[in-house]
Amino acid sequence: MAQHFLLSAGTRSLSAAKIMRMSDSGVENVFLRLRWPETDGKPVCPNCGCAICYACRRPAGQLRWRCKACRGDFSITSGTLFAWHKLPLRTYLLAVAGFCNEVKGIVSRRRASVMLYER
Repeated sequence: MAQHFLLSAGTRSLSAAKIMRMSDSGVENVFLRLRWPETDGKPVCPNCGCAICYACRRPAGQLRWRCKACRGDFSITSGTLFAWHKLPLRTYLLAVAGFCNEVKGIVSRRRASVMLYER
């Protein structure tokens, strides 16, 4: 089984300062590489696991894909904790970096419970 993307070394090396200096496309690229490390950032359908996906951006600019096998639409956050939330990717990346870089302890456990259970 593949390692969860929040536990990868790439996630632990992110800092808030680096994330804030990134462009929007840079944030997308980092999130893609963290989300699908086994395919080097190329999207994989969360529904069927097919690696053949076509990019189809929304008119407002949101990055989306369509799976060739199941014809389902999905985004970079589909199948994750952030799936039904509408915050910018930069906000999610800052939360992930803060969570992964924090020293283990009560604070990180509390943050995990807040992120997982307060939707």
